[in-house]
Amino acid sequence: MKIEHIIFLIHPCCYENLALAAIRRDNLYLFVDREEEVKQRWLHALNERPAATLFLQLGGPEYLREAAVKRLGDAAVFYPRTAFPDNGDLREYYRCLVSDFHNHISTHRLQLDTATVTSELWGESFEGCVPGYGGAFAEYLGLQRPPCMRFEMTVYDSRFLYGARRWEVIPIDGCDVEAWIFECHDGTGAAIFQSRMRAQWVDDRRVQLRLDDRRVQVCTKNGHTIWPPTPWEKGKPERVEAYSMTLADCNWRWVRSVGMVIDDFRKVIGAARVTTEI
Repeated sequence: MKIEHIIFLIHPCCYENLALAAIRRDNLYLFVDREEEVKQRWLHALNERPAATLFLQLGGPEYLREAAVKRLGDAAVFYPRTAFPDNGDLREYYRCLVSDFHNHISTHRLQLDTATVTSELWGESFEGCVPGYGGAFAEYLGLQRPPCMRFEMTVYDSRFLYGARRWEVIPIDGCDVEAWIFECHDGTGAAIFQSRMRAQWVDDRRVQLRLDDRRVQVCTKNGHTIWPPTPWEKGKPERVEAYSMTLADCNWRWVRSVGMVIDDFRKVIGAARVTTEI
């Protein structure tokens, strides 16, 4: 069989085995519901997939793997058992994952053309493991076409994405990086940068921006502000400053508009540049 398309399902079903006490303590109900909703989409999509699809599930429950095998066949489903290295070296782990992937391809006599194969990303979380491992698989497998992030097939970590009105993707000129912009339920904006062809957790390229310290903030996935260092208040001069972060940082940092309409926010994010400069 020649593989024409790959589905990367990354770390699915993180919430379903949590104890009710833990869900209540950390108020995780929103994420539990999102996970169940998205899981049903995964299962439905598997029933619609053609036989030329390879399903790669990294972690998660065996019943998802079994559902994929039932639809696609054992050869077209790769569920790596690759051990994480004791030294915690991510690049070593990526190399081992890809080695095991090639062993699967060879064992089942599959054909893979990295110049033409397409792929897509599902899983948990949208801001972390999915782009982190998605970019790593693209880089270490040598894919020539960037994987397509399927936001509707992911579970996010950021509460402010709940009820988002709309989202769009802005490719950053001259590289593989995409900016994802969301118009949140309250009309504010949220933007995140993701590598598509590089292993993002070890990607030291930098996103360079110019941000207004009155109208824009940088925050964590939990909503904690990390820039500006002190909040703007009445009487304080409004300044536009350079802001820089690595692509590795972008796994957990959002740029948020707190006093800017979405069209103006889009211009700020669209003006970002990715460089190797510190």
